[in-house]
Amino acid sequence: MKHRYKRFKSCFWDSRFCCTVGAVAAGLFVMLLFLTGFSILIANLDASDDMVSCMAAIALCAGSFIAGYIAAKHRRRHGLLIGLLCGVIMYFCVFFFGLIVLRSFSGAGTLMKLVLVLLCSCIGGVCGVNTNIKKPPH
Repeated sequence: MKHRYKRFKSCFWDSRFCCTVGAVAAGLFVMLLFLTGFSILIANLDASDDMVSCMAAIALCAGSFIAGYIAAKHRRRHGLLIGLLCGVIMYFCVFFFGLIVLRSFSGAGTLMKLVLVLLCSCIGGVCGVNTNIKKPPH
């Protein structure tokens, strides 16, 4: 009985769902780290609106790249599709969080954000699949 439970537990944590959710959570965490660093930088400098939006785009791209990279590195196949899936999930997380915080829909830059997130997460997925596997020493 214990053997069957251990097998189920292993299969569940290695599933696409858990892998993707964990990777998206890591991507959102990296994005928040970048945003925190950029906000500290903006507080100390006089930044223009264009620079602020550029920093936000960089944070979004870095987080989506990490999400695609982690998921594809863990799964080791279908990097482009896994990266695309992570990008879609991450975009909707950011979109709905923006709706909750702003309490309104702003269509400005929405399509560009979607393109950036999908592109970076797909690149991260391809890079994650193509990384070398560390072989244990003999």
